[in-house]
Amino acid sequence: GADRSTVDACRAQIREWLQSPSNAPLEIPMENAFQRLLMHTVIAQEFPQVYSHSSRRDGERFLCVYKSQAEVYEEQLRALEREMEAIDEEVGVRSLVDEITRSQKPLVGHNCFYDFLHLFQTFYGDLPENISEFKAAWLQLFPQTLDTKYLAEAHELLAGLQPPATLKGLCDFMVQAAAKAEGGQAAGSPLPVTFEVHSLPGMDYRLPTASGASGALTGDSAGKEAEEEIDSSHEAGYDALMTSMVLVHQLSQIMGKKRLPWEQLDFGPLRKRTSDDTRRSLTETLPLSVNRIRLVRAQPNVVNLSGRDEADMSRHFLMSGYPASWKKWDLMKVWSPLWVGLSYIDDSSCWVIARNEADAVNIQKIYRMIEDPSFKLMTYEEHKAAQEAPAVANAGGA
Repeated sequence: GADRSTVDACRAQIREWLQSPSNAPLEIPMENAFQRLLMHTVIAQEFPQVYSHSSRRDGERFLCVYKSQAEVYEEQLRALEREMEAIDEEVGVRSLVDEITRSQKPLVGHNCFYDFLHLFQTFYGDLPENISEFKAAWLQLFPQTLDTKYLAEAHELLAGLQPPATLKGLCDFMVQAAAKAEGGQAAGSPLPVTFEVHSLPGMDYRLPTASGASGALTGDSAGKEAEEEIDSSHEAGYDALMTSMVLVHQLSQIMGKKRLPWEQLDFGPLRKRTSDDTRRSLTETLPLSVNRIRLVRAQPNVVNLSGRDEADMSRHFLMSGYPASWKKWDLMKVWSPLWVGLSYIDDSSCWVIARNEADAVNIQKIYRMIEDPSFKLMTYEEHKAAQEAPAVANAGGA
C-alpha cells in the first residue's frame, strides 16, 4: 500500500544520503503522522548509526535524518526558538499592555470607554456584572487612564478653544493651534513640542501639519513633493499616533498656561515625593481629568474610574429649544463666567452639566435673570416629572 511505498522510498533516500560525502541533514517532506512514526521505527532498527527527528517549518512537516546526535539537539533548539517567535507574534499587543501595567504608565485613549471594555474582555476575562467591580479590576491594571476627548471638552484651559469632537479633527486642530503659537515668548504660551517617530517597516504614516497636509514619517517619502493625502484615520496604529499627538499638544497648552516646564511632568507611576521634588505625575497635574472617561449619548456622560459614579443628576440641566445654528461657544457664552460641560441630544437640545453644587445654583440664577430667553431650561427632576406626567394621566384615564 501507500505506507509501504513511502517506507521503501525513504529507505532508498537514506542509503543514497549515507553514501554521499554531505554532512547536511536529510529532510524528507512527510505530512502523514503515522508514516513519520513508522519511519522512526524503521530507522532505529535498520539504520542505528543515524538519528531521526520530526520537524515543522513554515507549516510543512518533515522527517529529518542526522549523522550525529548533536545535530538533533541543534534542530530541536531551532524548532523551540521558532515556536517561541511564533508565540511572541501571537501575544503581540498583550505584551505591550502587560508592560504598561508593570510600569504603571498612563493608558491614553480617545472616546475610549468601549475600547477599554473590549481590551479587558479580550486579554483579562469576562466583564464584571456591574460597573463598580469593573472599576476596581481596571484600576488594579491601569491606575492612570486618560481620555483625550473628555480632556478637550471638560478641562477649563482647553474647552474654551472649542476643539472638534472627532479624533482626526481634534488632532488637526491642535497641530494648527500649536503652529499659530510657535515662537511665542509671552507668558502662558503653549510649551514648544517636537516629535520623533520611528516607523515600523512598511509603514508610511504621515504626521498632520498646520497647512492641513501631512508630513511623511518614512525616509523614502522625505523630500518628495506633496502627494495626494492618504487618510489613515480609523487604522489602529495611526489612531494611536494621533491620540498621542493630541495629548502632547493638550499638555503643551495646559502646562504653558500654568507656567510649568516640561521637566516637572512625570509620566511614571504615582509615588511619594520628597519636599524638594517638583515633578508631578499626570494624576497630580490633571486631578479632575485622569480616570474620567466620556460616555456618548448617556447621562451621566462620564464615568469616573477611580471614584464615585457621576450619577448625581442634580448638576444636570436640560437646555432645549435654542436655535439649531448655535455652536458650542454660543452655548458656553450663555453661562459665562461659569465653565459647564455639554452633552448634545440633537441640534437644539443638550444637557448642561455644572462642575459643582455652587455652579448648579448659579446656572439657575443666570437663567432667571435672562429676559425672554430663546431656550428653555429644566432641572433633571423637572424633566423626569414632565416625562412621567403623560404616563400618569393615561393610567388615570384607563
